[in-house]
Amino acid sequence: MPTPAVSAPPGAPPIDQALLDAISAEVSRRLRIDRIGVASGRAESVHIGRVEIGDATVEAARVRGLSARVNCGAALLRKVRAILEIHFEVRWSYDLKWFGADSGTKALGSKAKPIPLHDIRIPMLQDIAIDVPEAEVKDIEAEIQGIANLDLGGAGFENLAINNTRLPSGGFALSGLSYGELEIERFGAPTADSERLTVGRFTPDRPIEVPDVEVRGIAVPDIAVPDAASDGAISLMDIDAEDFEAPVFKIGDLFKAIFVARPILHLQIGELVLTELKASAAIEAIRVEGASAPVTVHSIELSGLQLDQLSAQRIRA
Repeated sequence: MPTPAVSAPPGAPPIDQALLDAISAEVSRRLRIDRIGVASGRAESVHIGRVEIGDATVEAARVRGLSARVNCGAALLRKVRAILEIHFEVRWSYDLKWFGADSGTKALGSKAKPIPLHDIRIPMLQDIAIDVPEAEVKDIEAEIQGIANLDLGGAGFENLAINNTRLPSGGFALSGLSYGELEIERFGAPTADSERLTVGRFTPDRPIEVPDVEVRGIAVPDIAVPDAASDGAISLMDIDAEDFEAPVFKIGDLFKAIFVARPILHLQIGELVLTELKASAAIEAIRVEGASAPVTVHSIELSGLQLDQLSAQRIRA
């Protein structure tokens, strides 16, 4: 309770502020209650207007025993075209003993032939298996949406206690009423009721820390996966094959001529499609450590509040 503003009359000496404070302390009195207790109570309805959850932080999330398997039924190669390119050459050599020896290669040109293969289906591909013994992700930040209009229905509580209450905090004064001292050893009432109790805003000083959580035995059953297709055409260029050799002329070891055909294959696939896919996964355990988030609660309202066995101990003024 603020100290009243008092000024001295004109020409009078100023009023001592310490004296003024002492007089105000005697006039403004407070009730001191050692303990207020309620054995039990109930609210017919509990409604929270909005719960704001700040940016949450997680120190670490550990995934242990992750295994996944993708069952590839078949692969479909669409608009397949092969280009067979053959390079021709002759490799020759001679050995005339004392008269000399030599060897060389004579290129005879090349020929390319496109071969349309249309669509090709490759059945029963091998399954793709993924096994991760343990993975850890640290320093995770997440933005969690708030909760609006949270209705919890009815609620009950027990053993409510409020200690060392000063009512009101700033003191009070009653004009025309004076008393020297007031003390009530114990005050009790069987029941009390209120129409509504409201709290406009409730903000804890510290963020709410969630204990470490571990979930075990997570299994994802077989699920059908839509067909997966490549973004564009796939080209496999310059696929070398084994050369074809055929001797065309030979005179003992004196002279040789070998005809060589060197094939090179180019393969173009218009689209690669994986069909009949199925996926399954299993996780041995997921553990979340060190999760915390600041919380602010707005507009808490308890309607139809009833308090049973209300008591107050040692009321002094």
